[in-house]
Amino acid sequence: MENKFNQHLGKKLRFRRLELGLNQTKVGEALGFTFQQIQKYEKGTNGVSSENLLSLANFLKVPVTYFYEGYSKYVIPIPPTTITIKEAVNEV
Repeated sequence: MENKFNQHLGKKLRFRRLELGLNQTKVGEALGFTFQQIQKYEKGTNGVSSENLLSLANFLKVPVTYFYEGYSKYVIPIPPTTITIKEAVNEV
């Protein structure tokens, strides 16, 4: 699964980079990476750490969730509901 996600994230990264008219070198230099590292991210060869994913999202002006959109294994979590103690006791 990890490899498929890396490939998915790489496609999203490449699409957004091209959408902004940036090359791999510009993205890499802005974030302190080499263009080779950006290339490996885009190919899905290397996974992206959470810290680097946040940096990429900020630089590319997208929310971090952008990279998960369209990935079949990703489900947007439903926020927990608030229940009262009385409701919780009645469920038991």
